[in-house]
Amino acid sequence: MCNNSLIYLATPATSTVAINGVLPFSTIVRRRGQTIQQSNNSIVLNASGYYKVSLTVTFTAPVAGVATIQLLQDGVVVQGATASATITTATTEVRSLSFDAIVRVRCCDTPSVLTVANTGVAITSSNIAIDVEYLD
Repeated sequence: MCNNSLIYLATPATSTVAINGVLPFSTIVRRRGQTIQQSNNSIVLNASGYYKVSLTVTFTAPVAGVATIQLLQDGVVVQGATASATITTATTEVRSLSFDAIVRVRCCDTPSVLTVANTGVAITSSNIAIDVEYLD
């Protein structure tokens, strides 16, 4: 496997993400190597080792409340890879959330699947960008 693989995905179009929905990743902007691949709204890690994940989402919410996004690896929340913001004005308040995390894939756990879930109020995103880099 290529030891300097990366993928950069973006969803620059408006997307509605329901409560407990998965954030969509629509466009591969950059990709190097085969270790990291897109599969619908998830990212597949095909080699054991460490990966750095960086995510930013810009959005509004149709209702007031707390918007929260979380990184999941194989369906389990990655500790520390959570961001939230309180929305006080529905529909017009534009917010951005971001986080960086490092995930590990053990040799017997490949492939491993990353998704980003919206666990707060429903959101309408105007931009989603995620970058995953294979560290070693």
